[in-house]
Amino acid sequence: MPRLAPPNAGAALVRFLVVVEFFSGTLQGAFPVLLPDLGRTLHFGAGDQAIVLGVNYLVSGITVPVSSRLGDLFGHRRLLLATLAIACVGYLLSAAATGLALLLVGQALAGVLSCWLPLELALLRDRLGEDRGGRAVGPLVGSLTLGTIVGAALRPGLWILAALPALALLVVWRRVPESTTRALGRVDWSGAALLSLGLGLLFGGFSSVGSHYGALMTGALLAGAAVLLALFVRQELTADSPTVDVRMLARRSTAPVFGLSFLLGCALYGSQSPTLSFEAAKPASTGYGLAADDQLLGLLSLPAVLGAMIGALAAHRLARRFGGRAVLTCGFALSAAGYLGIALRHGSAGAFIAPSAVTGFGAGLGLSLLPGLLMHRLPADQTGIGTGVYNTLKTLAGAATGAAGAALLDSFLLRPGVPTQSTYVAIWFGCSALCVLGVPIALALRNGPESRPEPVPGGDVSEMGMFAQ
Repeated sequence: MPRLAPPNAGAALVRFLVVVEFFSGTLQGAFPVLLPDLGRTLHFGAGDQAIVLGVNYLVSGITVPVSSRLGDLFGHRRLLLATLAIACVGYLLSAAATGLALLLVGQALAGVLSCWLPLELALLRDRLGEDRGGRAVGPLVGSLTLGTIVGAALRPGLWILAALPALALLVVWRRVPESTTRALGRVDWSGAALLSLGLGLLFGGFSSVGSHYGALMTGALLAGAAVLLALFVRQELTADSPTVDVRMLARRSTAPVFGLSFLLGCALYGSQSPTLSFEAAKPASTGYGLAADDQLLGLLSLPAVLGAMIGALAAHRLARRFGGRAVLTCGFALSAAGYLGIALRHGSAGAFIAPSAVTGFGAGLGLSLLPGLLMHRLPADQTGIGTGVYNTLKTLAGAATGAAGAALLDSFLLRPGVPTQSTYVAIWFGCSALCVLGVPIALALRNGPESRPEPVPGGDVSEMGMFAQ
């Protein structure tokens, strides 16, 4: 049994992690808003902007399960410090970038930011116990949300963003204690290598669609990805300590939760960069867009962020009254309706406000309830890896849809570097369809105690920056 922290020490731990999550939210809120201007400065288009965010999500998907497993084995604070340092280097490279290549490297390293919350959740559960740890997530989510709003509204420069992980690292180094519970086993490095290579080829295959490399190269990359990912699944089924517990994905109790997290990640991440690119497009030269500068882009992100915050705060009470299944179903339906509204009407800044708020509210419900459902279906010693798999699926969905969106934006062009308006509309319709797919899955959640979950207060809006659209 872990030795639980006394109340005063537990409150101090929560306060220090609140600081880390505020910086995390600022990073997630600010960088997407700065990306269109970076594209203009460094001379790359809408498709490449989607690739920049897609690389970030791809690295998140690869590193979250590995860091979660290492945290379970060797200590969550230790891995939190390591990922904070790597993210700091990533944002430093992004700030120093003079071309697309260095920016891609920087954002690849910055992708480890998604590791922070799973490690913090496991650390809180270890130090405070399940009940106190669950209640402590609420302040972290509130701080994360506030940081996202501040980042999107104030748009601090890249050099300031690079300083935030360094400050967070100092806070964790000086003030956050190590977890005491340790899982048994080892790291499945073979599985991690197969996963990394397979996902890298998959991302490259999607990204090469419509490029000058041709269909043969695209087919070869996708075929190679299929082979490596099949070998990865085989490796995980036979490994004593798998990187990703693929059997966990197939369990009757957890499979619907993982499926919903994947669909939500597809819809949320898939629309992020294209929506920013559309809003920044200049009607005088493209025939569409809002000619939005950084300030307007930041303001347009606020309805979705505030909607998500309200949805996250309301989810606990709504789930107690109506049941988690009904609230999740409503959340996916609302997100689908919001994307449909944007697809049908997007000719002015005002047209984005209400649909974005509806989409954000629906997503907030899902992001708040899904981690609570998952945590109550996992044994204590699998909390880190389980929440890691959950976040992995969400971010891998973002990488896949980001690459697919980039391929669309690069394939259907008015002229070189300028996508057609119908391409953006197709992406919004696709995001709506993905949310619609989540409705029957949420309805199919099993009845019984698990249908009325005890949600983690505020849940997982660790990706609140995804709403900075």
